[in-house]
Amino acid sequence: MDFFTAPPPPERKPMKREKRPPWLGPPEDFVGAVVPVDRTLFRTETLAIVLTDAVVFPEGVRLNVRMAFRRLEGVNDDTWWDHHDRLLDFHGHRDARLPDENMRLGIRFSDGSKVTTVDGTLDTEEWPPPRPDGPVLHCRLPGNRSGSDDFATGHWPLWLWPLPPPEPFEVAVEWPAFEVPLTFTEIDGAPLVAAARRAHSYWP
Repeated sequence: MDFFTAPPPPERKPMKREKRPPWLGPPEDFVGAVVPVDRTLFRTETLAIVLTDAVVFPEGVRLNVRMAFRRLEGVNDDTWWDHHDRLLDFHGHRDARLPDENMRLGIRFSDGSKVTTVDGTLDTEEWPPPRPDGPVLHCRLPGNRSGSDDFATGHWPLWLWPLPPPEPFEVAVEWPAFEVPLTFTEIDGAPLVAAARRAHSYWP
């Protein structure tokens, strides 16, 4: 007779997958269509913010924004690490104080309407959040971020819902803590809308 016996297997409760509303993010069971964009939103000698590409789904689009920051000769350690830490501690969510450390991103449509990452469109305790009246732009989770003693980089996937119209719109960026003034860059919405037809489910 064995002295040690394995415990009984744990009871497994059934887990029902809740379907995420499209205004919160892309569908998990879809493959998005990639559209190269490669537009520089802002650039100085030390800082570059680039919209690299878009991943388009039937009801929205993920805009991939990447940042790179480099240390120039003569910048002392205290200054570099202060900037480095603040840069990688990205605040893309709404804050009633809207501090200078918050990088602000937004979309301005051709009719003059806008949506931003700091307007609190989805602020609610309900789940799922009710369908918004207007468009939504938010950064659900910052992507990969890394840094060293002379370079830092970060990735922020923005979810724009619904799909923009098939006409030019503008991406806005502002980041007072890093002397980034309000800057607009025009993007053509037509290729994004066309690409939505190429998005498909993993299982037909």
